[in-house]
Amino acid sequence: MHGELVEAGCEKELSHEDLVRIISSLGKPSMIATDVSPAPDFVMRIASRFHVRLFVPERSLQVEEKKKIGSDIQNPHIRDAYAAAVKAYRNHESTLTRIEKSDTVLYKDLIKHLVLQGHSAAEAEFILTKKEEKKIENGEKKVAPQKQKRDERVLSLLSENENLRKALEMERGSRKSLEEKLRKSKSSRTTEVSRDREVQRLKGQVARLQIYIARLKRRRKQK
Repeated sequence: MHGELVEAGCEKELSHEDLVRIISSLGKPSMIATDVSPAPDFVMRIASRFHVRLFVPERSLQVEEKKKIGSDIQNPHIRDAYAAAVKAYRNHESTLTRIEKSDTVLYKDLIKHLVLQGHSAAEAEFILTKKEEKKIENGEKKVAPQKQKRDERVLSLLSENENLRKALEMERGSRKSLEEKLRKSKSSRTTEVSRDREVQRLKGQVARLQIYIARLKRRRKQK
């Protein structure tokens, strides 16, 4: 939330459950980031497990760019992950900084978390304010039933809207991944067809040369 490294590590052949457990031991993530585009299925699944947004760069980060971002990191795998996180942070830095400088009395990191999930700052404050009011209401039992139902309906609609947005985002990510695989498959088939055509052309050229050589041999014999 503040552009500072919390934890870094590298493990071989981790399962989804292992990685979820490790991340959860550090806190609740607000975003999962990757350094390649389109995002690998493994990364998309981790984001889905935590019900948070996935940051995917417009293009895969180049090695030189990652080395520049993580110049003090020797392990290439940790450096790649760090670079992905830094790119995600920089992409939202202005928004996070604006929230940090605001005069809200609410817990700012919670507002940032909701904003990173796609809510506006106003929506985030509304959600958190209603949660606080609900805690008080549950303790004091002084809220009018009509107002409570209206607020709960608003929260329900906001939650429903967020769930739909996340589902759409995951679908777009999956579609983008499939389109990229299809593009590569078509490119591969095009290359194979071109290679087959070239082979046929060369075979025809060889056949014509053989005929030409045979004619030359016959003419020599006639002489």
